Amino acid sequence: MKFQKIFSFAFILMLSLILVGCGGGGAGAPGSTGSDDIGVMIEAFALPYYGAIEWTISNEERPDGTLSTIVYSGNFTDDVDVTQIIDCDPSTADVAEIEPFFDHRAFLVINVRLLNPNSPFKPGTLFITEYKVDYFRSTDSLTAPPIESDRRFTSMIINLTSPSVGSGNRYFAETVMLIDLPRKFKYVEMMDSGRYTSHPSLINNYTAEYTFYGKDSYGKSFTFKVRKDFSMGSYDYCGLLQ
Repeated sequence: MKFQKIFSFAFILMLSLILVGCGGGGAGAPGSTGSDDIGVMIEAFALPYYGAIEWTISNEERPDGTLSTIVYSGNFTDDVDVTQIIDCDPSTADVAEIEPFFDHRAFLVINVRLLNPNSPFKPGTLFITEYKVDYFRSTDSLTAPPIESDRRFTSMIINLTSPSVGSGNRYFAETVMLIDLPRKFKYVEMMDSGRYTSHPSLINNYTAEYTFYGKDSYGKSFTFKVRKDFSMGSYDYCGLLQ
């Protein structure tokens, strides 16, 4: 029997400290580089969502640094739907309601703070120009289809001068790709080939590892990583955007 999971909710979180355990990383994490060169510590996490998201960031000056808060809401879910329901309610005689079906994205939150608050060094603006996503099968899904890596160009600008970053948190946010439609279609194609297995309803578990690449305004390069667990399968998101 097809597993159905109706996921339609929104919640708001107020952050004053970086969230640990949401799937994150930063300068100094394995595979990350450049924090000494750019003079700041980068911490980040990603929250997958489906459909829509909103956020606001407040960065205010204070004597001991920058007071930064972030508020966000959206349809957050780690479950990536790979099949579309053509008629969500076949019992009605009206026009068929088609299940929303598009790319599954993630909300990226970046926190920046000075590596050495007592240093006279003034950090430059950070420019993130591209990112790569590598996908790894979880230990309970080793016979799942492989997912091809994704590499995308982007333009994220982290301005550290207005207000100037201090010893406190300084948040920035952007959206990034988790799984696009071509990878959804490829997943179903590989599952239909009979070469791979899954839990019921085509469900398999993965980890996405993001590597972000950038330079600061002085030409110094840096990278940082973010990891996030998610699942691929047949989920029911009828009514998600209502």
